[in-house]
Amino acid sequence: MAHRNDLTWRQDSDATWSAWADGRMLARITLQRQYELESEDGSVRGSHSALGSAQAQLEAWYQWETAVGEA
Repeated sequence: MAHRNDLTWRQDSDATWSAWADGRMLARITLQRQYELESEDGSVRGSHSALGSAQAQLEAWYQWETAVGEA
């Protein structure tokens, strides 16, 4: 099974990042006390001490979602 990763990240400000795929925003990470991840539909949430950890959570979810969708 090939893994697709057309997910891209954009830094919107000093404290916010957004994840995009297929021309739509999937999630946003906001730096508060920690890096708070929330998907647009609310199905993915997380609180992380590092930006990379928050991004990895969403990327893993996205890979799983796209793999399941192709099955």
